[in-house]
Amino acid sequence: MAKECLVWTTLLLSLSLTAALASGQSRNLLQNPNADLGAQYWRTIGEATVETKTGNNSCFVVRNGGYFFQDVTLPNDAVGQYAVLIGRGSSERINPDGAITGLPSLYGYMMEEGKSNGGRILDYLQGQQMRSSAKYRDEWIDIWGIFLVPDGAKTIRFFLNQALRRGLPHNGSAARFDAVGLYLFPKKEDGLAFIDTYH
Repeated sequence: MAKECLVWTTLLLSLSLTAALASGQSRNLLQNPNADLGAQYWRTIGEATVETKTGNNSCFVVRNGGYFFQDVTLPNDAVGQYAVLIGRGSSERINPDGAITGLPSLYGYMMEEGKSNGGRILDYLQGQQMRSSAKYRDEWIDIWGIFLVPDGAKTIRFFLNQALRRGLPHNGSAARFDAVGLYLFPKKEDGLAFIDTYH
């Protein structure tokens, strides 16, 4: 009996998750999210390159405060939905005192239009789990955040960068990113369910 209950519970959870994902925006709004096309569709500032990991898998790499960013035009029905910024990150540098310098970090803006067009920033996308919590060098960690799209938002600027603590400068170590994504969901619960199954 206990075994049957476990089977039914598992089935119901699976159906619930499937329904949640089906009701959301399942398409990744980022272009070239796995660096398969090099840095195409991304703008780079400073030391930001694409490198090949083991198994010929490409990843985004930043050093000494360099970063990538991409502007994403939101669909017309985005306001009131939840934007999930997500990816995986690893770092060559883990500071013994827990300082954040060198760690991979996602960041973003919600904007009226692309900033190059003078668009006003409506919200800064930071905090939550947007910075790696790795304890070991080269440990890959899921990083993510979920944010309500405010009135007037037309664009999200999505950043891949390196954290920096004041007084502790960069030292040339690499922060790496892979499998990055930007997704929209009508409900926060849908977005959280998606995050739980992303990798």
